[in-house]
Amino acid sequence: MLDNTRLSGAAGSGAVGSGAADGAGPVTPVQEYFDRSSLGFAVFDDAGVVRHANAALCALLGRPAGAVTGTRLGELFTTTADLGADHLRVDARAVRAGGDEVEVVLDVAPVGGGLRAAVVVDVGEVVALRGALIRQSLSDLVTGLPNRVQFLRWLERCTGEVGLVHLDVDGFHVVNDALGHDAGDRLLKSVAGRLLDTCSARGRVARTGPDEFTVLVTDPTGAAELVGVVEELDASLAEPLYLGDTGVGVTVSAGVSVQRCAGRTAADLMRTAEVAARWSKQDGRARWTLYDPRRDADERRRFALAAAVAGALEDGEIDVRFAPVFSLPDHEVIALQASLHWERPGFEGFDQGWFPELSETTGSAARLGHEVLAGACAHASRWRAEFGDRTPPVAVRLSAGQCRRPELFAAVRDVLAGTGLPADRLWLVVADDVLLSLDADQVEELDILTSAGVSVLREQRGGGRFDAFGSTGVPTSGLKVDGSVVRGLDDTAEPVVRSAVVGMLSWAVRNLDSDLFADDVRTESEARGLAGLGVTAAQGPYFGDPLHPDDVSALLRRA
Repeated sequence: MLDNTRLSGAAGSGAVGSGAADGAGPVTPVQEYFDRSSLGFAVFDDAGVVRHANAALCALLGRPAGAVTGTRLGELFTTTADLGADHLRVDARAVRAGGDEVEVVLDVAPVGGGLRAAVVVDVGEVVALRGALIRQSLSDLVTGLPNRVQFLRWLERCTGEVGLVHLDVDGFHVVNDALGHDAGDRLLKSVAGRLLDTCSARGRVARTGPDEFTVLVTDPTGAAELVGVVEELDASLAEPLYLGDTGVGVTVSAGVSVQRCAGRTAADLMRTAEVAARWSKQDGRARWTLYDPRRDADERRRFALAAAVAGALEDGEIDVRFAPVFSLPDHEVIALQASLHWERPGFEGFDQGWFPELSETTGSAARLGHEVLAGACAHASRWRAEFGDRTPPVAVRLSAGQCRRPELFAAVRDVLAGTGLPADRLWLVVADDVLLSLDADQVEELDILTSAGVSVLREQRGGGRFDAFGSTGVPTSGLKVDGSVVRGLDDTAEPVVRSAVVGMLSWAVRNLDSDLFADDVRTESEARGLAGLGVTAAQGPYFGDPLHPDDVSALLRRA
């Protein structure tokens, strides 16, 4: 068996490089590593005389192999440490052939047979490598721009006031998906180049996200200066960028923020511009938005609620409330509209209408939708057991996600079977835009439900012309209009608005072969106007707040 722990070659032979030394036998793996390593290696005896030295050490010392072997270690390195120690790790200086010195680290350990080995590390190379690694860690490999880590370091060193422009490239994933990631990288490089041309004289530019860039301007004259940066960039991006034969139009959604640094973290400052950019994307893209602390505080409050939805459901904080739907003009209860209600400490009085938005934000829409459906049907079944046929149907709004669920019919059927509520005592309210977006299979699910006895009501949001409705293929038993239409009947409405609403609702009452309902009625004049036009029924704050199930029981006893 070969001994891989020993270096071949006689003392003073000066063997350097590959191959056996002076006929000492085949080259071992250790010998090969010794010869080829980029680190300096030397083997010396008890007298401190170098017996072997590799090429890397000879190059470091600027001496040929023959001038290194046979020389005492103390003549090649200067240090205050005892080079005769068996184990040693010490800073030293390597003495080069011309007399100049190089800072090194010597690491000495015994290797057996009365020999010791020294590993010699050039401190300059270590420092250079460390610097290269640091630069690499602070730079984006695709664009060459500083990255997010570097940008936050810049912010940490800022004092006074800073201006931030956060830019999100619109539709970047479309380029990646359609043309490939190489094309996406070319697009990012182009945007980075145009940003540097536009902004380098005003501030610092970094790539701070997959398709995001941020500009830092210290002590800006105001938001107008930052808006000017966005407008100049928009102008530079006006010409299409050609990726192969495809001319790609590039736009950005920008967030603009001017902030004082005192008492703020870099991440907090950065967030203000990022939030404003997100608003730009939400509001239509290809625009800029100025950071608004009030809007941000309102959003954070809602997001705090959104994050707590799952726990609130688990802890029973969320229950089902019922808004009576009153016939017009006699005000008899003909249905009970179910909705979720949440009384959370610290958020008293928050708008319960946020629930649909909150559920979509957290991905809990399906679970919340099932909670309100199951809760409404369970309560309605108990009321029927007590009040019989005097119990009105319950209405439940379906979200877009619920309507697109592959087995909506099965889900509703299971709830009805589990609660014992007859199908004809359930109304499902679906927004008109959702109905129009459903595919054939999803329409069929609703059609099966109506065949089983469930009623479907279309809900129109934001007004519009009823005679322009497209056919959904779903048999509907009623149409509901929201508060944006109802508001046109209030005494304070502009005459032209009131005239348009009256005409629209009059046409609907005469021509639609279904009942017409109104939501979010707030004033007596609105209720009076709806009744005068022949609208079937209405609900909303004017008629009272949504009722706890116990209050519904009391209402039905009085009926």
